[in-house]
Amino acid sequence: MKYATPIAAEVKSLDWSYQSRPIFQKLTTQFPEGLFISIIGPNGSGKTTLLKHLLGLLHAPVGDITIFTENLKNLTQRELAKRVSYVPQQSKIEYDFTVYECVAMGRYAHGNRLAILSPEDHQLIQKSLQSMELSHVSHRIATELSGGEYQRMLIARALAQQSRIIVLDEPVSHLDIHNQKQILRLLRQLVDQKVATVLCVLHDLNAVSAFSDLVIMMRSGIIVAEGTVDQVLTKKRIESVYNITVDIIPVKDSTRPVIIPQWRE
Repeated sequence: MKYATPIAAEVKSLDWSYQSRPIFQKLTTQFPEGLFISIIGPNGSGKTTLLKHLLGLLHAPVGDITIFTENLKNLTQRELAKRVSYVPQQSKIEYDFTVYECVAMGRYAHGNRLAILSPEDHQLIQKSLQSMELSHVSHRIATELSGGEYQRMLIARALAQQSRIIVLDEPVSHLDIHNQKQILRLLRQLVDQKVATVLCVLHDLNAVSAFSDLVIMMRSGIIVAEGTVDQVLTKKRIESVYNITVDIIPVKDSTRPVIIPQWRE
């Protein structure tokens, strides 16, 4: 698929196997800049594996990945960190750092762990906290935060990193529905305000429908569909990929339907 906007990242003909079992074979896709992009698919589809390749955590023997036209193989870890930040599904901090100190860790890509934070660094940290609605808890110990606050702190740390792409692996799967909506709304704002491109693995198809600009659907290491919400989240495709019967409920004056699985069919 060709896009009118610049390409933030591109995967070209990626081959990768796990313990001699092929996962990707000639996998190719693009991630346009300035969009909220959701990667979806059943467990074991290769979604997290694809993210790990984009983050340089896995290295395919065949194929190329470019980040803003620069080959990933040519980027140092620090250079990559200035382009891409990562918010894991769950992350545990072992020491009694404050929220402010944890967010400040996002500045390591621009200095080093021993460097003294500049006034500009502090401004970026404060702005990141404000963007994630955390200014009021900035001096609390991070381990004392609620689950939703903690996840927003991790996103604030990614913001402080000032990367142009934020990669998130199931960032809301362990949260209640209120916190899920709050975090996805804040991520949507980052895209709308042109702060970053958001690339997110999600399981809740209704959240995908509500917030995504581009949806990439995977199954067994293959991209089976990519496009807008109404192009990808069709009844036939969801039922085929997820092996479940669903009803698609259109929303008036919207291309973002509600998906209802038939639990007791």
